[in-house]
Amino acid sequence: MQDELLESHAAEAWEALAQVYAASRQVSADQLIEWPAQLKMCGAFQGKRVLDVGCGTGDKARFFAEHGAAEVVGVDPSQGFSQNWKGHPDCSNLCFALGSFENLATLPAVASRNFDLIVCFQALMYAASLAEAVQMLRSLLAPGGELVISVPHPFRFAILRNEIEGWGHGRAYQQTAPYRYPSPWKEDVLLEHAMPRISDYINAIAATGLRIEAVDEPAVTEQFRLIAPEKAVWMDRYVGILILRAHLDE
Repeated sequence: MQDELLESHAAEAWEALAQVYAASRQVSADQLIEWPAQLKMCGAFQGKRVLDVGCGTGDKARFFAEHGAAEVVGVDPSQGFSQNWKGHPDCSNLCFALGSFENLATLPAVASRNFDLIVCFQALMYAASLAEAVQMLRSLLAPGGELVISVPHPFRFAILRNEIEGWGHGRAYQQTAPYRYPSPWKEDVLLEHAMPRISDYINAIAATGLRIEAVDEPAVTEQFRLIAPEKAVWMDRYVGILILRAHLDE
């Protein structure tokens, strides 16, 4: 019941944030720091079947489709984000579906299929069960396939919760239960999700038999400091993202 309440709250929050989030990405850490690092971690995706779980606006799924992926499926639970999908060019190798981690494997666009590359950018912490979500993603990988996950850096929330609760960074970092906090894009909207530590993500991946190949923690660039100095200050304060790439041996 608690998992269902969290999932419902997350869906409602992202309905409210969908349009303001899309607008915020025009000059953002996502566009100038996160996306280049995520794309680099994906490697050569041309000719591959790609699944984008938590695709949001669909912009990144569209990029894969337009730049050589054999086929791309984007999945997100937000009705608000789905309105953005209508504005994408008509790509015969791209489709979108409404769905969450909990029903992903049963979606017609996903069921009974395997993918060469699965990406999950800034979404995994919303899963009702981290371990079950990673296991499900692994089950959708083709032999030799790769899973690329990016999440908010866990240190970010240790810093944030220390500021709000006064717990101390060490104690805050060890609190993994769901936590509700103001959205950085619209402070009157509260986001809530689990707070996994770095070890929780690594162990969830390792438990599936996937082999972790690379990890990245992209930093603020000088270009970003010039273009968006106020956002660079935010990044300096709250760290950034953690990206992991894991491989399924053939």
